[in-house]
Amino acid sequence: MSQEEIDVNDDGIVNQKELEIYEQRAKNRRRMAWVSLAAMIVTAGALMFFVPDERLAKLDGLLELYWIALGGVVGAYVGISAWTKRG
Repeated sequence: MSQEEIDVNDDGIVNQKELEIYEQRAKNRRRMAWVSLAAMIVTAGALMFFVPDERLAKLDGLLELYWIALGGVVGAYVGISAWTKRG
């Protein structure tokens, strides 16, 4: 992450407050990815052991969107993290 992207007020100087804001945003993104991954795992377990097959057939379209959305959050976090650490 470059200094220009962390500098919120565009004064050319990254102070402690701006660094804390950046670190908090990074922590929130990381939490969002972990919660999304945990939700995918918990949902898969619940669907395998507690939901009858008849109900799964009715939830098919909704579950597809659910998996795509949560997978997108996790994938975006991993991809962007790798991309920003590259340079």
